[in-house]
Amino acid sequence: MAGTTQRRWAQKIVNHPAFDCFFTLVVISNSLFIGVELQVSVDTQGGETPLFIQLMLYLYTALFVLELWFRLAADRCKFLFGEDWAWAWLDIFIVVTSLWEVVIEVLSSFKGEGNESIFGAFTSLKAVRVVRITRIVKVSRLVRIFRFILALRTLIASIVHTLKSLVWALLLLALIAYVFAVLFMQAVNDYIQDGGYLPDRELLEAQVHFGTIGDTMLGLFMSITGGVNWQDVLGPLKFINTIWVFLFLFYIAFTYFAVLNVLTAVFCQSAIDGAQNDHASKVHAVLANKEAHLEKIHDLFSKFGADDGVITFSMFQKKINSPEVREYFQTLGLDVWDAWTFFKLLDKDNGGAVEVEEFLMGCLRLRGQASAMDVGRIINDQTWLIKTQGKFHAYMEVELKQIKEQLSALTGCNSMTDEHIGFIFASHNLGDSDDSDAGSCADGHTPKL
Repeated sequence: MAGTTQRRWAQKIVNHPAFDCFFTLVVISNSLFIGVELQVSVDTQGGETPLFIQLMLYLYTALFVLELWFRLAADRCKFLFGEDWAWAWLDIFIVVTSLWEVVIEVLSSFKGEGNESIFGAFTSLKAVRVVRITRIVKVSRLVRIFRFILALRTLIASIVHTLKSLVWALLLLALIAYVFAVLFMQAVNDYIQDGGYLPDRELLEAQVHFGTIGDTMLGLFMSITGGVNWQDVLGPLKFINTIWVFLFLFYIAFTYFAVLNVLTAVFCQSAIDGAQNDHASKVHAVLANKEAHLEKIHDLFSKFGADDGVITFSMFQKKINSPEVREYFQTLGLDVWDAWTFFKLLDKDNGGAVEVEEFLMGCLRLRGQASAMDVGRIINDQTWLIKTQGKFHAYMEVELKQIKEQLSALTGCNSMTDEHIGFIFASHNLGDSDDSDAGSCADGHTPKL
């Protein structure tokens, strides 16, 4: 019972908006504190850590432990293996490393008091400062906060979506650089081994840029990315042969104007797709768009005179040609030229009146070009209509044939045609039996009903 009560209180605290806001500020301030601590450490040149820095370190560690305890108490196993399991294990790793850093700080203080023989094995780890590397992991928690800010989330989603393209782009550039590196390195080294003359400067550049296959690839990559002046790389090739100069210029032109421009286009498209396919961004855009249109529609309804949020066809017809209404429909891309048809399309429940929500959804549904779903529904309705009409025509054909046979049997006429049947029905309905010639059978007999 006590455990259930404790979990209920923990869930209330964790689910409260103030909880997320508070620890968001803690994460941001901790990221800033890491920079301050690093600067103080550099200024003191590795000397004794100030007391203020130590107290802040202990405070942030206590807050991280407290947050982790509340989340574990509220969600338990769901926190570790739920939808955000990666962030949960990251929080655990941060808490463990923070505690380990506190332990090292405490051991260092004891070491300063002359207990080197006891704690020397532990505090020696501080010289390597392996634990300090985990600070970058603490700063990575900012990414978790960014996902709650739409603009930053869109940028992060776009960048993440381009990582796959980045891998293939680097592989393509490495392949191109490798092919040209083999050609240039072999040409330069063969020239030097054959006793070719190179000035001291060009010889030094040949040793730097064409000494190994790795150096050659690095020099070619830096030539197209601005890391080095590619004229320095081109220097040794000028003394070998003009052909190698043109080949190097072809490499620069090919990678700079063709490959990099194509990669830029691919990256832009990947970033756009990533931003458009982000579910949270889509939901936020839809909600924002809906709220903006609701405000405009409330103003529009007030111009209609519908203070109760409902407009009728008469109210709509009176205001349809007003500038305010026309301007709103133009912003939606709607050309309302038939008020009655448009109103009936909005009035889906055939109640004779349209409410605000019904008006909004109808306008959003009718604006723009027809979607694939709209076309598919029309095709499905047309298929059903054609199939139903075919069955109806077949049924009517059978029924008319039976009526024809029954009328033929009643009148004793063996050659009655469809025109005669139509005349009989017309005569029967109109009471007109004077024109006996028009209703006679082909054998000259006149049918009687």
